[in-house]
Amino acid sequence: MNPTDRRRWPRTTCEMPVMYGLGSKEQFYPATLHNSSIDGLYFVGNNAIGDGDGCQILIEKNSEALSCPPDFKLCYATVKRCAPLPTTSHPAFGIGVQLDGWCRSLDSSEIQKIFYRCDACEDEIISFDVCKIEGPLFLCSKCYRRLQEIPDGPLKESYLRCLLGNVI
Repeated sequence: MNPTDRRRWPRTTCEMPVMYGLGSKEQFYPATLHNSSIDGLYFVGNNAIGDGDGCQILIEKNSEALSCPPDFKLCYATVKRCAPLPTTSHPAFGIGVQLDGWCRSLDSSEIQKIFYRCDACEDEIISFDVCKIEGPLFLCSKCYRRLQEIPDGPLKESYLRCLLGNVI
């Protein structure tokens, strides 16, 4: 099976410089981003990262090719694959990462998640498809529509209490 057949989201090809860090926010290495999707990036850098390790990718200039909010400059990711590239004269590694969240800057601690889980059906939903209701509940659009169809009253209140109890 071709890897592109297994991808959940289409990839956008781009060539742009990025920086990536291995755990520490003080030490970043240059890399070239080659493609991106809603939930992943592929870039080439000179420093290897272990599969499963966390890293940060600093996007110096945002591009429409990236599926991130325009004012977000840093993403947190988990390395899915890091492999040496045999066709280069110097050590280079192809690094594929799954995005975990976006942040506005290195100094910001507010991370916007890429995916959430619907508190009703437990399906994974992309952040811009989340229907947030009062409190800490996140619903997919299908469950949100179903909730809106329930008339106000004891049944709806009981359903919301049950969902909230599952979250807390």
